[in-house]
Amino acid sequence: MATWCPHCVPVSTEAAPELARRLGVPLRVLDIDRRPEEIEADALVRDHGDWTEDYLIPQVFLTWSDGRVEHLLTGVPGPTSGTRARWEELFRRWPDASATAMQ
Repeated sequence: MATWCPHCVPVSTEAAPELARRLGVPLRVLDIDRRPEEIEADALVRDHGDWTEDYLIPQVFLTWSDGRVEHLLTGVPGPTSGTRARWEELFRRWPDASATAMQ
């Protein structure tokens, strides 16, 4: 994520904690404007996400207890409504997760 990205802040910084809370998992946010976190984010996106040299943000992943990493979401270029819609789709994936954070 990056503080300058409207798809990250506030769209994803509001939705991600809500999803983590409802799934009962810790939330880890990597800021691509901090070099050590950028290196880690690049590796995560390269190995499991939608990788290009100038990849889209935000990208959201779930790490399962067995170590598998699942890519859940990539921000949608253009208006933030596209990324909000992706979050809403993601909340519908889990029965007890809802898009209340998006309202």
